[in-house]
Amino acid sequence: MTGEVNIFEVLEPGLQTTVQDLGRPGYLADGIPPSGAFDSLALKLANLLVGNPPGDHVLVGTDPGAAGLEMLLVGPRLRALSYTVIAVTGADLRPAVNGRPIPLWTSVLVRPGQEITFGAAHAGARGYLAVAGGLAVPAVLGSRATNVRAGLGGVHGRALRAGDVLATYPITGSPVQRAGMRVRADRLPGRPGDSGAVLRVVLGPQDHLFTPDSVRTFLETKWRLSPTSDRMGCRFIGPALHFLPRPDYLVDQAGSDPSNIVDDSICIGSIQVPSGLEPIVMGVDGPSLGGYAKIATVISPDLSVLAQLVPGDPVRFRAVDVDDAHDAHVAARALVTTDSVEKL
Repeated sequence: MTGEVNIFEVLEPGLQTTVQDLGRPGYLADGIPPSGAFDSLALKLANLLVGNPPGDHVLVGTDPGAAGLEMLLVGPRLRALSYTVIAVTGADLRPAVNGRPIPLWTSVLVRPGQEITFGAAHAGARGYLAVAGGLAVPAVLGSRATNVRAGLGGVHGRALRAGDVLATYPITGSPVQRAGMRVRADRLPGRPGDSGAVLRVVLGPQDHLFTPDSVRTFLETKWRLSPTSDRMGCRFIGPALHFLPRPDYLVDQAGSDPSNIVDDSICIGSIQVPSGLEPIVMGVDGPSLGGYAKIATVISPDLSVLAQLVPGDPVRFRAVDVDDAHDAHVAARALVTTDSVEKL
């Protein structure tokens, strides 16, 4: 597309700041994960605030929406190069323009020369910055999402670096018209209480390999997010889980470790339990195949909750059936419409 506008100079990149849209579903069979925003709800609402297309639902739709920035724990420092409108959602990274704090979940006008800064996360793990027009980087397999491990998408397949210059696609009308919007109070995502987050799961497909007591332990334990977690997988610390005696065919075909299975497909949100220790929830950059038993799968609307956990956060898993998961999916889609935002 012609007419791209240079919009930001990266002065400091933050801990890990990447360009993300909703990702590239449909390529898992080729070993390519969808990537995209881990907290897709936050990015979609940010895009609505600045007048961009939010895209379709993560993992299901084929429209990745406009690209923005995903910022992990410590955000970047950017210099605006043109008039534009931004919105910051997700984790509270203390956003400010020229040192003056700006509100989350609200669209704000930015002028050339102004600096947009972020601090360390005060609540949550991942913040999102949308800019009017959407970030202009080459699409790879239909998406602008960055997969750092694969060197795919975004800015040369990597996190931002100081000196990078980001551009946007042109918009119609004045940026001023897109400023001063906020997400309606009844559409704002909730925050976990003192008792921690709850992630809804559908049990299976290999829960039958675990002892009944271990399935109960999985659902009754207050797990804690491990520091060894990322967009590929989120590991949880807690008690060991145990397996039933292995049938001979499984030993012959998959090996003697009680958690080994014949490799099968992995969904985003699948929970592997290697050797029965520290369940791992597969993230948006996760693999497409694996050989460890999966006790359950986090339902897609709760991936946004997972994305905002920081190491040490407590979590409980709650089992729901497939119908409940479908109803939650439909309800999550209904949260993102043009009616989700309103004028200040």
